[in-house]
Amino acid sequence: MNSRISIYYYLILILAAGGCCPALKIDNSPVPKLHRTKSTYHKQSSLAPEKDKPEAKLDEVIVGVFDSPNIEQVEQAIRIFQLHRAKGGLVSDTAWSPFLEAMFAFLKQPAKNMPFSPLIRARVAAEFELDSQQRKNDGVDPELEQVVMVLLVRIDAKMREIRTLRLGREYDPKPYVEGKYCWPLSYGLITSGFGLRKDPLNRKNTRFHAGLDLAAAPNEPVHCIYRGTVIQAGWSGNWGRMIRIRHPDAVESVYAHLSTVLVKEDQEVTRGEVIGLLGRSGRTTGHHLHFGFYLEGQAVDPMDHLPAVPMSYSDIVPGVAFGRNE
Repeated sequence: MNSRISIYYYLILILAAGGCCPALKIDNSPVPKLHRTKSTYHKQSSLAPEKDKPEAKLDEVIVGVFDSPNIEQVEQAIRIFQLHRAKGGLVSDTAWSPFLEAMFAFLKQPAKNMPFSPLIRARVAAEFELDSQQRKNDGVDPELEQVVMVLLVRIDAKMREIRTLRLGREYDPKPYVEGKYCWPLSYGLITSGFGLRKDPLNRKNTRFHAGLDLAAAPNEPVHCIYRGTVIQAGWSGNWGRMIRIRHPDAVESVYAHLSTVLVKEDQEVTRGEVIGLLGRSGRTTGHHLHFGFYLEGQAVDPMDHLPAVPMSYSDIVPGVAFGRNE
């Protein structure tokens, strides 16, 4: 299992390095075997080329609500897919369709202008989730498996096309402009999302969770997501040591359960500045950062405003891993 984790982070590090590293070495087989072991996916890895793939089932699964999604929409589709699959239940079962729709629409665009990063992220996410579903007792629906196989083949074909364009110096992807906000941690695990959830200290109760829980190492630096003014810094009941910052455009951010607060009220802070250290103060079950995002005084899902970052899963660690631990 450690080898699987290392492969995911190896892919992520390659993407992060960009032009500083050699191009990713692509397996020229129709569906390269990244990390599969005993599964029907592994047994079928010697599939026929894409031209021999049956296309009849695609229309039954791919509704086609997307026209020509941009990079932000694709990154969002991948991120939502990963989060919904992690939740399990009905939400997990219905996560495939919008993800597949977005990716098939995205793959219709010319390779010359297509960013490489979302292709890798989508491929790793799709392959991992397919393998996870195959391991369940009820297995995976054959039609869904067929469509995901077609997606993987098309992603591989697009990556080979991009590699050829690079060699001919004809590759000119559109620049991706990062959102103005940054993540409050450089890396970590998303252990709880925004919305209703079981109370971690009393599983009989359901409560509204107004933010994200991000787990990382104790005393990991916590960063301000954007320039602003500190309006609260110190102990705040169940939140423990907490910082609240007011940003432009009626936005406020909250950083709770800190071990140390490194700013004072009325202090001006900048994007990326270290404002505290991750801890477990207040009402909590372990070391993590509770991060809240408020728009005009109302709590909203931070994932709708934070920029896309590398994400991955582990078979042995719960949650969605984000960022890079270098």
